[in-house]
Amino acid sequence: MADHTRRSIFTIGLCISTAVLALPGWPAQGTIVQGNAIQFDQTTWDRNLAQPNATGNFSITGFDLSQGFPSEQIHGWQLSVNVTGNIPDSETLNNKSASGKVFTGTSLFLSAPQSVVSAMSSSDARDAGETTWKICVTVMTDGPEEDASAADNGTCSSLSAQCIEDIQSVYADAFAHDQDCYRLPATPSSCGNSLKQANLTTQQYPIDHLNGTEIYVTASDAHEPSDNTAFDSATRKIWPVLVVWGWNNRANASDGTKPTVQLTCARADSIEPGSSSTSQSSASRLQGSVIIASVAAGLVAMFA
Repeated sequence: MADHTRRSIFTIGLCISTAVLALPGWPAQGTIVQGNAIQFDQTTWDRNLAQPNATGNFSITGFDLSQGFPSEQIHGWQLSVNVTGNIPDSETLNNKSASGKVFTGTSLFLSAPQSVVSAMSSSDARDAGETTWKICVTVMTDGPEEDASAADNGTCSSLSAQCIEDIQSVYADAFAHDQDCYRLPATPSSCGNSLKQANLTTQQYPIDHLNGTEIYVTASDAHEPSDNTAFDSATRKIWPVLVVWGWNNRANASDGTKPTVQLTCARADSIEPGSSSTSQSSASRLQGSVIIASVAAGLVAMFA
């Protein structure tokens, strides 16, 4: 069976059973792992992606999760993309066959404003452990590659206004019906072929991901370090991400309540100087990675 066929089958299984299927070196839930990212553990992946060659940061309006559902909308939430080129195949889980080739990796993050992170790390919030929120994140992995979207500020200009309105509406209705993140509604006809049902993958967003733990990761096929094709493709890639700000049973939401649903399109539209050739190696990124990883570890410890 060809490698790409095995990866496709594995990806389908991951989308269907994300809550129970864990990959070596990755948590059982909270991060969708696709493509050749499955060849790395999370620690190695995070070290390489912490100092990216290209980034994209898009502001979205979210909620104060330290307050019970429904709370007021707040600014400061960020949907972000990191792309790193030249991740050595010597750092894969099965590195005995390393040949000097590299991978191009992409990570998506949904992070809360610091005020929410701090509030959720307080002893009262931590001891209670009874959030009334349930947040569903759907990543649409078949987004187009269009340079024209670089200036649309996350507004999904590649999709029609009717498609955006309809898809937000059907996801709101579906969640209101059964509060299930994993029962995806049919893609509205107004979206035509711009979104394909088979390429939608969903996770329930863990509250301890507020600090910016990745929600989705993927990597290209292995390639020569001098081959920029995968990096160029990754920086053109548009990622439509749909967030359902819903509730769980503890919220005692009244009949007729509907969640807020927001579709945002992210892209790594800011390329670091000299990164068009992805010449920056993993080793040269390590110093910055250690600093960033230390900060992230401190934030995670707040939730321990």
